[in-house]
Amino acid sequence: MADMFAQFSDYLRRYKPRTLGGRIFMLMMLGGVIIAVLSALASYYVIERNERISRAYTLGFTIRELARIADNPEFEANIVDIAARDGMALRILPADDLGTLLLFSRPAQHIAMPVRLANTGWPTSVKVHFLRGRLSSEQRATIEATENPSLFFAELSREMARLGLEAQLEIMMPSGKRLLISHDELWASYSSPSLVFLMFLMGVVAVLAVFAALADLLAGPFKKLTAAIIAHGDEVDGPLVEERGPTEARSMAAAYNDLRERISRMLGDRTRMLAAISHDLRTPSTRLRLRAEFIENDELRETVLRDLDEMDGLLNDALDFLGDWIQKEEERTVDFVSVLEAICDDYADLGRPVSFDGPQPLQFSSVHTVFGGGDEPHSFDGKRSIRLTCRPGTLKRAFTNLIENALKYGHRAKVSLEATADNVLVTIRDEGPGIPVEHQDKVFLPFYRVEGSRARSTGGSGLGLSIVKTVIDAHDGRISLRNMPGKGLEVTISLPRRIIAPN
Repeated sequence: MADMFAQFSDYLRRYKPRTLGGRIFMLMMLGGVIIAVLSALASYYVIERNERISRAYTLGFTIRELARIADNPEFEANIVDIAARDGMALRILPADDLGTLLLFSRPAQHIAMPVRLANTGWPTSVKVHFLRGRLSSEQRATIEATENPSLFFAELSREMARLGLEAQLEIMMPSGKRLLISHDELWASYSSPSLVFLMFLMGVVAVLAVFAALADLLAGPFKKLTAAIIAHGDEVDGPLVEERGPTEARSMAAAYNDLRERISRMLGDRTRMLAAISHDLRTPSTRLRLRAEFIENDELRETVLRDLDEMDGLLNDALDFLGDWIQKEEERTVDFVSVLEAICDDYADLGRPVSFDGPQPLQFSSVHTVFGGGDEPHSFDGKRSIRLTCRPGTLKRAFTNLIENALKYGHRAKVSLEATADNVLVTIRDEGPGIPVEHQDKVFLPFYRVEGSRARSTGGSGLGLSIVKTVIDAHDGRISLRNMPGKGLEVTISLPRRIIAPN
């Protein structure tokens, strides 16, 4: 059985369309065919039901003729055969036969005969035996409003067929004979329109649900490609995306894998080039530094050494910005409060004006109970710990650059830390002139410098904030600048508060 299913699956896979457009067209055609079949079945039911009701109406005229000849001895012997020609089964019961009182274990429904229809030979009573259900008052009113006996039985037969329930008609003649008439096709159990409509609606819903699942399955390769790009978009050495699905999905996955491979080769070439540049530049720089030590003029020697230090700083910043040192550090779960506080304490130990305000202690209020209690606030004592999964080395470099900028241009750095359920917020304020609003988005660009107090004469390579932005982006965080009222710049860093359990 499993082999047959596998062979059938291979057969379908061999002939299914390869392209996305072909598969969408196939689904549309298949869905259209199924909906058309369901609509055809529903239409067939409506047509067949209307035909049954029309046949039942004409059957009433035959019943009227049967009632007229029932008491005629000349036709009494052939009355059963006459009824059978129209598909009816007729039995003649004697007056003293009480077997039809509860034909279906339930009383029959009497149909009132209009007085205006009474004439010689007219039945004395008409009853309908239903297996279940009954004629409604509206149906009975329609039957009793007829103008002649033939229409009376025609309307009665039609309304019995309209119900779609198993039924038998009992006619009491003036002689005491009773005619018990049944029809296995027209007065038989039949699906009601409401039930058929409900089944049609359920069929349409089921078809739509199946095709929604097929559409989702068709979009599966694209979803996997999107998830891979989101999960490993900044990694060139991650797993390759599986090339499966329609031709378009395979082509996109192949192009994405090829792009990552080319970027990986490019980054490898850049890393090797940076290593070579670093080696080639540091060697003559070291020789110049040694030769500068032999310069007798103290002022000239200090100037040369300062230039060499600036050149080494520029080289280190450029190598850090262009290298992949951020991704090389593994993520670890650390106490972020201790990390940030340690950076600020190092500056404070050197006499630099750097202060740190840690997160506020957690507070809660007591709950009213039958034993007392109130809304008095309570808080946890001691230092609050905030655990965060991050690359602590790169974050130290980023916050060090921000504090250095605050000290260089604002003469003082005030660092504060707060945390919510979803984010960690770090704010660094200084007392400098700030940054014009039109330059705040551009200062994160490499080598971009602002005129005035942040010009080249103040030092720096123009890469400090670019490195900070790269580090924060690598942690899926956000950084924003805001000039405070009066003077000073406020830098706000928001990092997602996530913790990854160690393997």
